[in-house]
Amino acid sequence: METFQIDFSLPEVQSVVSDIYSQAITGELVGMSNFAALAGTIDDPHEKMEAVEHADSERKHAEGFMAYARKAGLPVNINMEGAYWKRVRRQFLNYADKNDFIACVIIQEVMLESFAVSMYTDAGKALGGESERLFLAIADEEREHLEHSIDLLKHELSKDPVGFVDKFEEIHFNCMNILSEFSATTDLGGHCGVCHGDCMKESLHHVGLEAATLRGNALKLYASTLDRIGIPGEKSIVWIAKLPA
Repeated sequence: METFQIDFSLPEVQSVVSDIYSQAITGELVGMSNFAALAGTIDDPHEKMEAVEHADSERKHAEGFMAYARKAGLPVNINMEGAYWKRVRRQFLNYADKNDFIACVIIQEVMLESFAVSMYTDAGKALGGESERLFLAIADEEREHLEHSIDLLKHELSKDPVGFVDKFEEIHFNCMNILSEFSATTDLGGHCGVCHGDCMKESLHHVGLEAATLRGNALKLYASTLDRIGIPGEKSIVWIAKLPA
């Protein structure tokens, strides 16, 4: 099979790569802010320190992406007030304000990290070279956050299976609806406020990517994570099927 070749000298390629980095940096800064807020919901000192450590990890990821963008001359647009990121952040803070540690873990370490791990992996493999090494290394570290959540949430599920599943369903539709609108093939909620011009999903083909595949792979990882936590498949498959497409 012929390998897709990217000509990084083309303006349309530079534009979509800039947008990919802009989204990654913004997402990492949202994650950093979320983990910092999460620390405030935790009583256990070891878990609190771990949340702070995760916040610093997200900061380092953002710095890594920013350093590459500067080196490559990519103009990035960092906007945590962008339409989708702002809505996700608001959902997280609603639960953080209630000191709901478990809800915060579900949003940050399951939902957001599932999308980060999957999309970073796909983007890195498509871009190749130094970008590939950077994206895949960060995806591996984000996977550690995802793995951290699974054992914790399995234990939470065991304490009250019905209550936990009901809680997870509420959070799923509050947050995953936003991520699904964000990753749909058309911008269901309007322009994201991060891409420089039109939505980058219309230009992903310039680097051998397509929005439907990125979204599908992210939802596949999310679904498998729910399975590993212990969410009944007859529940999770319906939840995912009802997401905006």
